Amino acid sequence: MRIVNFFSLLVFLLAVTVNVAAQENDNPQNSNLVYKGFYLGAQASTNGWGFDARYIFNKTFTVKMGFERLYYSTSLDFTEGDIDYEASLNYKTGGMFLLVDFNYTKNLYISAGAAINSLNPEIKGVAVSDMQYGDITIPASMVGDFTFTLTPSMDISPYVGLGFRSFMGAKERVTFSFETGMYYLGAPNIEIEATGLLAPTADPAHGQKELMERQLSQYKFYPVIKINLAVRLF
Repeated sequence: MRIVNFFSLLVFLLAVTVNVAAQENDNPQNSNLVYKGFYLGAQASTNGWGFDARYIFNKTFTVKMGFERLYYSTSLDFTEGDIDYEASLNYKTGGMFLLVDFNYTKNLYISAGAAINSLNPEIKGVAVSDMQYGDITIPASMVGDFTFTLTPSMDISPYVGLGFRSFMGAKERVTFSFETGMYYLGAPNIEIEATGLLAPTADPAHGQKELMERQLSQYKFYPVIKINLAVRLF
């Protein structure tokens, strides 16, 4: 349903884009809008690598949409209670976005819109050393493994940002932009899976899930920095 709603909004904005573009083409006063047109570009941001397509109506108003994706994995080995664990962090983020830019000076603009956010960090771990309980040795295989998965509570995240844009080249067909902004994700949701002696961590009766969600509830915003280079196609 969220994808259907997103694309319904996209179709609506594209229809508005075509209508406004047609009206501007019929207006002779707009013949000097050298920046106007359809641009396709590549993007690098702290929310992932990707691309975007944008239509610049004039020096003030731009509609852009695109896709970005980031995947990062690293080891997080640690020791807890004299037990060694081998763990890994699999960090995924990115998504599809639809934004509108409003230039309040020649080069500075405000950006606002929303994105289908695919933020999905996951931590997996397994005990690799035995557990000593008095004179009893409990093998690592019985200690168990665990998985913590975090997802945003909002499927579609509002976005607002501030940016700098400039045009380059003899005919100014290339545009460069630098932007910093913030997605609102809502309070994160956490899912816990565990086996062996660690299984009570995932048991709802012990309330560990709710405790962790309360501890992370303040992290509702996701800051990003974006760099984009785009070329006018027509």
